[in-house]
Amino acid sequence: PELPDDYSGSLEGVNNDCLTKYLKRINLTGKPPNILVYVGSDPKKVKFEEIKSIIMECVDFNSYTVYQLLEKHVLSVPWLDNALLLIIATSEPISDTLSKQFLTFMSKGGKILGLSASFTFGGICV
Repeated sequence: PELPDDYSGSLEGVNNDCLTKYLKRINLTGKPPNILVYVGSDPKKVKFEEIKSIIMECVDFNSYTVYQLLEKHVLSVPWLDNALLLIIATSEPISDTLSKQFLTFMSKGGKILGLSASFTFGGICV
């Protein structure tokens, strides 16, 4: 039988505000709602603060927390399992050691957003 082209289904009686809030908080990876920003060696934190303010305009600031991932912490702090998204925003070359950590993060379900970054994985430049 042919299905009707009528998409006039109704969500009458459904509390849209509650549903919207619930859907915003769905996290399929099971990771904490942290967003990390790696800006290379920016001691003044200017670039980080600029990116953070833009990100906070794009996401629900009640659901996500944005932190700076410092170069010295990439290998020493257990961030791999504690973030949903890593934003790489540096034009500086990224060492092989850091690249391997970033790839490990992706293999564990993390997402990477490259902003003017030289980070590559599998021959693809982000």
